[in-house]
Amino acid sequence: MTGTAAARTPVIIAVGEIADRPEDPAKALEPVALMAEALRRASGDATGILSTLDSIDLVGQVTWRYRDPVALLCEKLSIDPARAENASMGGETPVRLLHEAALRISRGDSRVAAIVGGEAVNAMGKARKAKAKLAWTPLAPKEETVAVDFSSLPMRQASKKLGMTAPVHIYPLYENAFQAARGQSPREGRVAAADLWADYAQVAAANEFAWLRTAPGADEIEAPSDTNRLVAFPYPKLMVANPSVNQAAAIIVASLEWALANGISEDRLVYIWDGAAAQEPGDYLDRDGYDHSTAQRVVLERAIEIVGGDASAIDLAEMYSCFPIVPKMALETLKLRPEVKPTVTGGLTFFGGPMNNYMSHGVSAMVRDMRAGKGTMGLLYGQGGVVSKHHALIISTRPPARPPSADYSVQAEAEALRGAVPEFSEGYEGAATIETYTIIYTPKGEVLHGVVIARNADGQRMIAKVRRDDDASIALLASLDANPIGTAGHIRTDAFGARIWEAGEKRDRRAAPRRFCLVERDGPVTLVTINRPEAMNALTPYANEELAEVFDDFQDDPAQWVAILTGAGNKAFSSGNDLKFTAQSMGAGLPLETPIKGFAGLTARWDNNKPVIAAVNGIAMGGGFEIALACDLIIAAEGAVFALPEPKVGLAALAGGLHRLPRQIGLKQAMGMILTARRVSAAEGQSLGFVNEVVPEGELLAAARRWADEIAACSPMSIRASKEAVMKGLDESDLAAAYANQTRYPAIGALFRSQDVREGPLAFAQKRAPVWKGR
Repeated sequence: MTGTAAARTPVIIAVGEIADRPEDPAKALEPVALMAEALRRASGDATGILSTLDSIDLVGQVTWRYRDPVALLCEKLSIDPARAENASMGGETPVRLLHEAALRISRGDSRVAAIVGGEAVNAMGKARKAKAKLAWTPLAPKEETVAVDFSSLPMRQASKKLGMTAPVHIYPLYENAFQAARGQSPREGRVAAADLWADYAQVAAANEFAWLRTAPGADEIEAPSDTNRLVAFPYPKLMVANPSVNQAAAIIVASLEWALANGISEDRLVYIWDGAAAQEPGDYLDRDGYDHSTAQRVVLERAIEIVGGDASAIDLAEMYSCFPIVPKMALETLKLRPEVKPTVTGGLTFFGGPMNNYMSHGVSAMVRDMRAGKGTMGLLYGQGGVVSKHHALIISTRPPARPPSADYSVQAEAEALRGAVPEFSEGYEGAATIETYTIIYTPKGEVLHGVVIARNADGQRMIAKVRRDDDASIALLASLDANPIGTAGHIRTDAFGARIWEAGEKRDRRAAPRRFCLVERDGPVTLVTINRPEAMNALTPYANEELAEVFDDFQDDPAQWVAILTGAGNKAFSSGNDLKFTAQSMGAGLPLETPIKGFAGLTARWDNNKPVIAAVNGIAMGGGFEIALACDLIIAAEGAVFALPEPKVGLAALAGGLHRLPRQIGLKQAMGMILTARRVSAAEGQSLGFVNEVVPEGELLAAARRWADEIAACSPMSIRASKEAVMKGLDESDLAAAYANQTRYPAIGALFRSQDVREGPLAFAQKRAPVWKGR
């Protein structure tokens, strides 16, 4: 047999596993130490083997930053294989590495090879919580850390803006599309997932290396609860991979000739037959659909061909199981015998999900089962990324009829079956129907927001958020009785700059009742009142958004020339950011957003050349003062008070106050207010120069209206040109540049093209009041 193809038949000769559970997290083994122990245990399975290794592959790990983890591992074990590689990321990686090791052995390029991986995420989390120091290998600087393939998922900016970058949020897109394509309601789909997961849980309960061995039943897995919170619709926590484990596994492969020559009993050998691999496009928005994977399908169909064209030949299976949708789709293709469970290990929820290394444990469990006589033909199916990379491998207690194929890729077959990929649109607004969807929940179990992938009438694809305050649209997505895929809606851009999907016909936001402000129009003057007197007119993100929309309308309406902004009641113009709302939101894990045009829609509104007057009644603190500073004029009641108190609560006035105040009153006076956070009266504000006029409380709005009427008596085109010239001129390098460039400013050009530029001189000549058109 020496030197023949049969002699070079690749066989698994040893496996080793460890689950590390110290009570004191400071005593937990670091990842490389876990891997070393897994290899030692494998060595005990086949005595003295480590010194004979000529190849070792280390599955890409994420727990700890090492300069060169495989070199450190070899150093710890005092071994020096000719080939030592740090492998890529991805859940299919162990299957791929096992397959490639088998091919090298089959070619005669290697005799004894090891695949190993391990993680200690649980130890990291517990040590952080206990503030315990881990006496592990010193962390390598990021720039010196070994680089491996697929360490990050390819992702569009549109996905990043929505926070749709984590696998836990992306897999549900497939689950929901899969259910809809098969006519299942979300309730039926989740029950089916729970039944499947209960099988995994039972297997984990019997596996000594599993992290969770409690074997919850299908009802407990399916029902959201305080301990089984929703993570991403429709998945609760017990349907999600659990990476908080300390686990490692090692597999050792050799040629049949070497194994027999070194005294390894033939009944301990597991033969590696053949396998297949294919991939989907890396970015999930570049897929042809979400109810299937052509790459997965052709890989599994090839696996069936390898066992003779009939899946009933398979006795044992390990279907990758980060989320239920992966084995759901795989099992639909395979059609295994009913008695063949989808796992021999226990799944990434219950056995544990040591990041990229779960399938090493899957191989180990299957080898043990085969040695125990529980089956003769096994299918290993690993998946990496987000339904991205697929790899299947057949192993058996029986020798294969032929060596493994040198080329195991079935990518061409996958491409041939793949449907057309829709064009992706970044900027589309308009009618769009749901292609697939999910809801993302906070760590407290509250709705963060929904996400839809949608298609328009031209077939273009887009991704958009469903806001948590859109009760109707969230209820549509959260229904367990009806799948919303195919539901019509609209996409728009909200005041925070996010792409928003809303169910039904396009909504007229101008017609919606104002919740946080009042708006009155009298001739060319718009009066806006912040209407939260019970909260000292403090602003929440939603209040800021509403005001941003109000000032959008003001800016776009040619009939409105001047705006007045004030606060309801007589205690406050605005006390700024609503800190109580902020604290509650942070406690619930909700994001804190400010509209792209700033507090009240004004502090970051750089393109408005219409005058805005702040009528300040009572306090204008923090963000409230910054809003007033963003206005063109400040008319203050005698009792008004101004301050930037942020330093007293550990914050800073970053909504423009730190920049506007020095420009408006000079550096020294501004620093005196900023660095002390002191309160300034209306009278002092006038002496400092940021208040235009101080009036008795009861005369505030009348005074502000007087200023507005005086402005409105002028040409609105001239007013806009003048404001724009002043503001843009301040940004020029010097006075000469401002003087030279002013005729290039848009409002200046508009003025000289307008009817008003002719009406003014004509009215003067005719000794009459001008009739301004504002155009």
